[in-house]
Amino acid sequence: MDSLLAALPAVSSSATLRRVGLTEGLVRRLVAERQLLRVRRGHFATPDAPRDVVRAVRLGGRLTSFSALRVHMVWQPPCDTRLHVVVARNAHDLRDPDTGEPFRPRPDVALHWLDAAPRRGSTAGHLVSPGEALRHLPSDLDPAFGIATIDSVLRLGKATVWELEHAFRRSRRLAAWLSRADPRAESGAESVARIRLEDAGLRPLPQVAVGRWRVDLMLPGVAIEIDGRAHHDDAAAFERDRRRAAELATHRLRVLHFSYAQTLFRWPECLAAVRASLAAS
Repeated sequence: MDSLLAALPAVSSSATLRRVGLTEGLVRRLVAERQLLRVRRGHFATPDAPRDVVRAVRLGGRLTSFSALRVHMVWQPPCDTRLHVVVARNAHDLRDPDTGEPFRPRPDVALHWLDAAPRRGSTAGHLVSPGEALRHLPSDLDPAFGIATIDSVLRLGKATVWELEHAFRRSRRLAAWLSRADPRAESGAESVARIRLEDAGLRPLPQVAVGRWRVDLMLPGVAIEIDGRAHHDDAAAFERDRRRAAELATHRLRVLHFSYAQTLFRWPECLAAVRASLAAS
């Protein structure tokens, strides 16, 4: 029984449970023992199912957009924490994702409407594919954030370029973003910096080898390093960073360090520093 339960997806329909040999009586027992959780009529979740997947199913749809990308472990900007759920346009009996009461619009829930129910096999359970999730990103999203998210999908191997081209075939905006994607960047903030430098007329090269080190972004005479949201400040990391800076200096490089917050939210000050360094190099 334990191995059977371990093999179940995060959320299963009653039909799926019957196909793997769980009778109605056994399902009732597992629910009573809290080895399965009843989400809504005909749908059951494992105790370790991602919370937002369960909430989407309780509402009556599938997790999408930023919410799905979080579960896929894809980088995304910290600009939209709403629950994003895609439902068929003719869906009925929508329920509140937390209480199970009849659904009433709420500011922290974004519904995405489909003209028809999804084809069987078009998603992994109740979580849409990364390509579908990208199609449901907000229309007013900063392009640099959108391209950085696509970079992350490609870098992590969550989808291929061909799969995204197919998913984006009806969206000029997403196709244009994909044409600028480059999965070599090792973080979303690096991708954002690359795109914003390109928009400023510069042509940075990502992940350039300099001696035994790699530089996040390289411009003529200028190395740009993007520190992560949780930059290491332990003694070993401090020492390594100083050795790295010293070696890069032997290559006659000016090294600029920008934080995650600077790159995403205070870009003009970053660009001003880059331009000044290029002028001085």
